[in-house]
Amino acid sequence: MSPAQQMTLLGLVALAYYAILVASGVVSTDVMPQFVVSAVIFLSSGRLLRGMARSRVRAERKDKNGKPRPEPNWALRTQILNWVMVILIMCALGLWIMKPVGVSLLEMFGFG
Repeated sequence: MSPAQQMTLLGLVALAYYAILVASGVVSTDVMPQFVVSAVIFLSSGRLLRGMARSRVRAERKDKNGKPRPEPNWALRTQILNWVMVILIMCALGLWIMKPVGVSLLEMFGFG
């Protein structure tokens, strides 16, 4: 099963789940628009993934010059992503440690 089919199936299952919730009276119809929007996003993302896969296959077959495109350096990209995530996590942990007990982050920066 392709990722596009999985997303479409997930959208259909989400829509059925939301319909069951409304039919059983667990949630009111006031929250139904949010549920429908999320299900539509899943359904449309499946179609978008299929379209992107088709266009990518066509683009990979033919380049502008007729030459195959070089493979990206995935090892370098993975290392860069790992280091960026490590720096972000360390910054978040540093802020959390420096924050005094009982003070929110907004109050700490003067926004609260």
